[in-house]
Amino acid sequence: MEKVRQILQTKFQMSDWVIARPEDGQQKNGYVAQSDAYTVFIKFDVPLAVLQRLGEIEVAPRVLASGIAAGRAYVIQEYIAGRYPDWQWFADHLSLMATFFKRFHDDQKLATLLSRNATTDYHEHVASEVVQLETRFRSLDTDVLHTPAIISAFEGLKAQSKRLQPVDLVPIHADPNTKNMLLTGSKLLMVDWGDVQLSDPMRDVGLWLWWYVAKEQWHDFFVDFGQQMEDCLVDRIFWWAARTSFAIALWHVEHSYDCTAFLKDFVAALNKEDNPHFYSYYISMREVNKFKTVDDRHYLHVHRGPALPYLKSIWRPGCDH
Repeated sequence: MEKVRQILQTKFQMSDWVIARPEDGQQKNGYVAQSDAYTVFIKFDVPLAVLQRLGEIEVAPRVLASGIAAGRAYVIQEYIAGRYPDWQWFADHLSLMATFFKRFHDDQKLATLLSRNATTDYHEHVASEVVQLETRFRSLDTDVLHTPAIISAFEGLKAQSKRLQPVDLVPIHADPNTKNMLLTGSKLLMVDWGDVQLSDPMRDVGLWLWWYVAKEQWHDFFVDFGQQMEDCLVDRIFWWAARTSFAIALWHVEHSYDCTAFLKDFVAALNKEDNPHFYSYYISMREVNKFKTVDDRHYLHVHRGPALPYLKSIWRPGCDH
C-alpha cells in the first residue's frame, strides 16, 4: 500500500490518505483511498486509454489521473457509492439498459483502441474462445467435470460454435453481473472493466438477459436495442450463456470451489432452457406481486424465499468469467 500512498501524494499533494481493499471483491488489484477532500479508486495493470474513453462516454467512473509506477500502469478513478440493480429494476428499465449497452457497443473510438493486436474476424474469435476453454477443461483432472454428460455437452458447445451467424465484433464488458453495476440515483455505471475487448454484443446482452430478464420481456428489450429477435440472434444468446457458465464452472474447479450449480447452468443454456436460478426467483416474485399489501408481500417473500440469496451465496465476485 505504500506505493499507492506515494502515487496519491504525488497526484493530489495530500498525505492524509486512508487506503483499503474494496469490499465484495470488486475490481481486482484495486484499492479504495479516502482523504478529507477525495474518495478515489486506484487500480493497476489496466488499459489507460480504454478506461479514459469509458469514462468519457459515461459508462464507467471518470478517470481523474493516470500514469506508470515501477513499470505498472495505473488509473485513479472517482469512487462511486451506489447500489446494485436487481431483477425488478432491470424489468422496469429495459429501454435504459438497451441505450446503456449500445453506448459502448457502438463507440468507434473505443473499438479502434481495442482493435490493436486483436482479431476482428468473428469465427476466428469464437474458435479462439473454444480453444481456451478446451485447454482449461482438459487440464483439470476431476470427476465432476469429466463425466459423459459434461464431455458430451462440451462437444455440443464446440459444434454449435461453428454454426453461429457472424456479426461485427464490438466493445464488450464481458461480465455484466449486478456486482459490476452501480446505480447512483437514476444513473447507471459499470465497474471492473479488466476484460473489456472486442466480441459478440450478445456476450454482454445475452448473458444479462439470460441471468436477469424473463424471456417474455426479451422482445421488448430488442425493440429498444434496434434488432429483430430472430433465431440466429437467440442462438448466440444461449451459446454465450453456455460458454460463460462453463468458464465460471472451470474457474470454480481451479480454485477448489463447488462448480455443480454452474455446470447445471451450462447444460441449461446449451439446451436453450431458462436459467435455473432465475426461473425460481421470477416465479416466486410473480406470486409476490399478486398480493396487494406490503405486509403480505413481505411474508411471502420471506417464507417462499426467491433464488436471489442462493445466487449471491454461490457467486464469487472477482472470478475470471
